[in-house]
Amino acid sequence: MPRSVLIVGDSLSGGLPHLSFPWQLRRVNPGWEYLVSARGGDTLAGIGNRLAELWGAGKYDAVIIEGGGNDIFLPYLEGRGGIWRRFARAMMARGRTPCGDIATFRDQLARILEGTLARTAGVIVTTIPCLGEDLGSPLNAARERYNRVIRETARDHGVVLADFGAAYEEILPAAGTPGLYLLERFSDVFLDTWQALTPQKALALSERRGLFLTIDGLHPNPRGATALAGTADSALRSLP
Repeated sequence: MPRSVLIVGDSLSGGLPHLSFPWQLRRVNPGWEYLVSARGGDTLAGIGNRLAELWGAGKYDAVIIEGGGNDIFLPYLEGRGGIWRRFARAMMARGRTPCGDIATFRDQLARILEGTLARTAGVIVTTIPCLGEDLGSPLNAARERYNRVIRETARDHGVVLADFGAAYEEILPAAGTPGLYLLERFSDVFLDTWQALTPQKALALSERRGLFLTIDGLHPNPRGATALAGTADSALRSLP
């Protein structure tokens, strides 16, 4: 069983302790060592590049690769137009480069997994949890196509899957009518952290927006972080 874990991902791997699955993992396994490299808005290509650079920081028993959502979401934001288009293009200009198509995404993921397996056998890759809590939306239909690629590529390379997507999909239908809120106001990008400084405030923010697992349709609230951490912990414990 691993005792040192490297987690590389986007904003789902970062954030306040009660909004972050790596922090929740630390609570479950307090004796384990974790290095977390989380970069908001990052795409799979950026995560792969960062992972390659991080090998010099130490030797780890396991690696969790979390990402892919921004490969779908940044082009979606660009398509919204206005300030969202400017924001998405600014993120891309800073190196958050979306894959462009699902075939490229598959190739990128395969290269990342092959490079990581050359360094450790303890490789875990996650699926994308949700892009808005309305699982029937076109955006989540695209997410499911990408998740299918993640599952297939994980299986083909013999790596462990932490199926974040399936974990959310099991919970959300029982939560009632899905919330339609999805990062509606541009100010949310900057203000939501302050509005969710405590677990109670985060859950209250979700409730005001009609959401159950996220604070804005993307980023987990304490319920969502707990679900992701439980899924990641099960994957870690399945490693030899």
